[in-house]
Amino acid sequence: MVNRINKGKRGFEVELDVMLVKEGDYWVALAPALRVTGYGKTQAEAKKSFATEADIFFEETAKRGTLEKLLIEYGWILSKDNFQPPTGVDRSSVVNLLQAQAGSPVFFTRKVAIPA
Repeated sequence: MVNRINKGKRGFEVELDVMLVKEGDYWVALAPALRVTGYGKTQAEAKKSFATEADIFFEETAKRGTLEKLLIEYGWILSKDNFQPPTGVDRSSVVNLLQAQAGSPVFFTRKVAIPA
């Protein structure tokens, strides 16, 4: 899995595995490690919606100073300069769940820079 959050001089840099799965007439983009989702009628719309939701998530938690606390609540482990994703969120378990519900997901990676 790609999920990682690194802390640098300019803030956080986030790299996430995001899954796209078709549910009915819509595509859903899901980052299980952060519990952030987006959706749309096409894959492109779902990716765009996810990007917006992820940006809002990081902007709001960074602005409130709650990002680190929330990540720890989600099971991320803080080390010197980065966060390690929760061990219980692995690609295969989420894929199995999604396949049982809606078919094979498509994966992409999203990078986000979070200002300090």
